[in-house]
Amino acid sequence: MAKHKKGLGKGTPPSAIPDTVEDSAVPRARVTGHPLLSFRHLQPGWGVSNMTPEQCFAFLEKWAKRSQLKWSELATHSRHGLGSEKIPSHKIKPSIPEPLRQDDYKVLRHESNLPMVGIQAGDILYVLWIECNYGDLYDH
Repeated sequence: MAKHKKGLGKGTPPSAIPDTVEDSAVPRARVTGHPLLSFRHLQPGWGVSNMTPEQCFAFLEKWAKRSQLKWSELATHSRHGLGSEKIPSHKIKPSIPEPLRQDDYKVLRHESNLPMVGIQAGDILYVLWIECNYGDLYDH
């Protein structure tokens, strides 16, 4: 019969996952950690299943590179490289669900100059849309 040492196997229970981005208590002003990616709020018809195998590979390849850097380091990169830019909500073509409505959104590129658009909350980028055909998501 195995002996259990006191305290082993017990840890801190996971914190609650917010139902919406607004529930997140993570401050947005100063982000210094590594980027994390979430598809929790990915909109129907704008996901990975709509991408070509080449687009999926490029998406993963860029995120593998981004994951080695911190958000502060990514801010120094070109918007068409590993960096990002902002886009105002009125330029987004698909309807935006009310709980996810923001004044602007973060845009990062995957294959070529195709964008993925989401909301950054702390270190997490909640991806909402991944464009597969140039110009479908917003006018470039």
